[in-house]
Amino acid sequence: MKSLKISTINKKAEVSGEEIISGKILEKEVSPLLVSQAVNAFLANQRRSFAKTKTRAVVVGSKSKIYRQKGTGRARHGDRQAPIFVGGGVAHGPSGEQNYKKALPRKMTQRAILKVLTDKITEKKAYLVEGLNFKKTKEASLFIDKLKENLKEEGKIALIIGNEADLKKSFRNLAEAVVLSIKSISPYELLSFDCLLITQEAFEEMKKYFGLEAKEEKNEKAH
Repeated sequence: MKSLKISTINKKAEVSGEEIISGKILEKEVSPLLVSQAVNAFLANQRRSFAKTKTRAVVVGSKSKIYRQKGTGRARHGDRQAPIFVGGGVAHGPSGEQNYKKALPRKMTQRAILKVLTDKITEKKAYLVEGLNFKKTKEASLFIDKLKENLKEEGKIALIIGNEADLKKSFRNLAEAVVLSIKSISPYELLSFDCLLITQEAFEEMKKYFGLEAKEEKNEKAH
């Protein structure tokens, strides 16, 4: 895979240069079907079962036989709570215990995330940010406003951080940007934003979290 170039943004929200990302770091040759599968798994795992219907055993009412078994000329019935009667129980309805969770192997999820990141970088929708050490929300807000002006960006912005607690506090109350942790991001979240900002610490942590450094060492030994 060819190397990618990602633009870097400084503390003044200005494009200060670009950095070359090795092909070993980001995966590009990943099927879009894998990304779709990862997104569907994420959405399914957010789903909760709230719908619940009453069976004939739960419906309140008399359980006595509504009329005698023979001699009436009508079909035989038990109590009025049978599913065929209005106000009776529901047959085969949701019980509130449905499990919609889908499991996806960790490596498949990681490859899907790397695919989305690669596409964002290729489309010039992802940037490395340097020197962000804001401790106040006002500073972070001014940075986002200036960034949107310089990049002509009007969509939603996500800031991907590592273990930068002060930076998280300064951005978390902003409506213009959402803070994401590198350890909890998903393909669905990355696709939900028009612009991604990745701190240097998050990028280094990403290489460790996805096991990319080990891959590089292995490739070097092979050669």
